[in-house]
Amino acid sequence: MKKINFIVTSIITFLVGIVMISANDNTAQPLALQENVTSAIVVDAQTGQILAEKNADKMVQIASQSKMLTAYAVLRGINSGKIKWTDKVPITKKADLSKQDSHLFSHLAVKAGDTLTVRELYNAMIKLSANDAAFALGEYMTPKGMTMQGALKLWAAELHLTGSKWYNSAGQVNKDAFSHRVKDASDEAANEASAEQLAVLARTLVQLDPNIRTLSEMQYISYKLTPQYTVKEPTDYLVLQKEVLPNLINPNQLVIEGLKTGSTPESGAAFTGLIKDADGHEFITVVNGAGVYTDVLQRYQSTINIVNDVLKHQVPITYTKGNELAGQKTIKLRTMKTHQMPVVMSKSKTFWANNKIKPKTETTLTKVKGKSVKKGDVLGHAHVNLAGAKYLTDATQSNQTIPLVATEQTNRTNWFVRTWRAIFD
Repeated sequence: MKKINFIVTSIITFLVGIVMISANDNTAQPLALQENVTSAIVVDAQTGQILAEKNADKMVQIASQSKMLTAYAVLRGINSGKIKWTDKVPITKKADLSKQDSHLFSHLAVKAGDTLTVRELYNAMIKLSANDAAFALGEYMTPKGMTMQGALKLWAAELHLTGSKWYNSAGQVNKDAFSHRVKDASDEAANEASAEQLAVLARTLVQLDPNIRTLSEMQYISYKLTPQYTVKEPTDYLVLQKEVLPNLINPNQLVIEGLKTGSTPESGAAFTGLIKDADGHEFITVVNGAGVYTDVLQRYQSTINIVNDVLKHQVPITYTKGNELAGQKTIKLRTMKTHQMPVVMSKSKTFWANNKIKPKTETTLTKVKGKSVKKGDVLGHAHVNLAGAKYLTDATQSNQTIPLVATEQTNRTNWFVRTWRAIFD
């Protein structure tokens, strides 16, 4: 009897092991991060696939990371043609922080009555976290008849940042927002969002302004107070290069490309980053509560750590532009002379899984219009099916698909062949 029980137990253990291995082999669910932070997320910047997370839906105070929403409003205005980078923006009395201690409330050497360009204020807001720049841009972008808080909520709604809270464009706690204090809110009220929502914001900025990578690498920024007088100030990147990077434990030589820090006593040290590995994979990262708010090292070390966790436990599955897609080397064209058109992938994309697998793909055909198909025309989209994969809310279906394009030109065939294929093909 004992022998039978042993055999049965062994079989069950074996079967459970197979199920567990199978589940691990065929899943792309995000890695559960163990980093000592309040919340965190790692996302593939191109596809929006969530690769790792910790409390990613938890609403937390986001401090100066809030300025990314103000940046979104600016880029939205630039891309729609409503404003230009060269537009002059006045520093109003409400945006004037010249009497405040710049060590406590970061601000520029400007006062009410001065004017700076949209570009100068945008650069200062991103690279110096200048609160007066954020206030001035927030005022400038707020639609007529609407409060700044109302405008922030409007922009957040456009990005589907459901449940987030917004009070001012600089990310200051309400009691420290000076003339932009919301009167019907408590002194301790502050902007709040989740790590996943900050990742959506960051990904949106990178898509609207790819040059933000170059901006992030600037060691100094300058702005003109008068045609004859230009102010030049060192950026956070200079501090990062000199004081932070040499002290990081970074075995995979990850590159920190940007984006935005956040620091208040209430939020702790935070950083929304754009990180690149040695193989060129680009990640959007968020860490909140990574040590005390005055710490200049831990937020970056935590960022490096969570990306390293992804690289250790997740495997990249890359589809390369110009190559054939396995199982879909041709697409049938019933109305064209070339009946079976060879197709290749028109974009390179990387997806991630817990083990090296070959995901199944499903191709949706694009309806061919006109009398000809040209080389490079999109004939279909291959959807990559990964069990358990999660994507940011802003990641459209196209982020999960690979366009398939014709490799040659062909023209419409005669009516007899078209009719025959319609009936029998």
